[in-house]
Amino acid sequence: MGNKFSSTEMKFLLGMGSVLALRQLGLLIVMPFLAIYGKELAYSTPGLIGIAIGVYGLTQAVFQIPYGNLSDKYGRKIMILIGLFVFVLGLFLGYLAKDIYVFILARILQGSGAIMAVAYAWVGDSIKEEHRNKGMSIIGMLVGMSATLAFLGGPILHRWLSVPEMFLVCAFLVGIAWLYILIFLKEDKANKSSFAAKERVAIITYFRDKKLLKLFAGGFINNYILVSQFYVIPLLLENSLGADGLWKVFAPATLIAIVVMRLAAKYADAGYFNTAALSSFAVISLGALAYYTGSALLIGIGTTCFMVGYMCLVTLLPASISRQSEKDTRGKLTGVFNTVQFIGSFMGGALTGFLWGINPGYSITFLVVIGLVGALVIHNTEEGKTLKQALK
Repeated sequence: MGNKFSSTEMKFLLGMGSVLALRQLGLLIVMPFLAIYGKELAYSTPGLIGIAIGVYGLTQAVFQIPYGNLSDKYGRKIMILIGLFVFVLGLFLGYLAKDIYVFILARILQGSGAIMAVAYAWVGDSIKEEHRNKGMSIIGMLVGMSATLAFLGGPILHRWLSVPEMFLVCAFLVGIAWLYILIFLKEDKANKSSFAAKERVAIITYFRDKKLLKLFAGGFINNYILVSQFYVIPLLLENSLGADGLWKVFAPATLIAIVVMRLAAKYADAGYFNTAALSSFAVISLGALAYYTGSALLIGIGTTCFMVGYMCLVTLLPASISRQSEKDTRGKLTGVFNTVQFIGSFMGGALTGFLWGINPGYSITFLVVIGLVGALVIHNTEEGKTLKQALK
């Protein structure tokens, strides 16, 4: 079979990738407007807006491990269906919200549909180890394409639809994903006897492994950066481009990031994970420096650097985690990883909002610093080769 996927693997990858892409589309159509929209809600403050954006990550963190554990025991499919249903309920509450506190509650409910650990575990179950990075990159490409569509379509929709009405569009899209999984994806049959034997593996043991600990820290920092950027960039561009013009920055940045992500996955498969991951964090920090200038052009370049780094890391880190796990405990390990990631999401919204309320420059400075910390943390995570060798 060489470097090719089997027909079953490819069918699964395209199916799961499409489901996650629809879910991502539902999230990102609204995401660029949340920082600006939050200012219109009753009782809002910069700190509460940050919490509203980031609290989704906190409840994701709380529920990742239970979902992952239950998927090991009862199957991946049923847990993804439950999670997506809860997510849709949260989207509908977002449509009804009139003040910042109800909106925060809606985001809490959205985060309770924590399916990412289960989805990554299902991919790990279905794709051979030597092809896992490529499999993750295919899913990442589909999710990236949905992000591009969201950044193009969101501002267009926003001309006719309010943000609450866009939440209804999101609920409809995620509903399509739910039906697709229910009807078309094959039921996962968990090995319950094997699960019972493996269940006694304590979660704390994962944090004693230095390699896993570095990957967990990398995931935390990457998600912090993601949510923080979605707080900072729309506000920096609000006066120059406005909410309806954000596509001019995000769409080309995402297209470039997809191309680079594919190259990064190729080099990681060839043994260059360390170089690819370290470079991704460094590029994000470099791009964030442009935010100090206030220039729309330079902020656009900085946004491209962010998207390139983030898209690479969101492919490389889960694939590396998957390589460290066995099938019967993969849900648990990916659950721990995603828990740490989404704590980073919460901190990205809450801390950035707090710092922005004091001085916007503080938020940008912390973005630069935490990107550099990510590069230092991920260094020597896996056997690496130099960039010069990788480009040969």
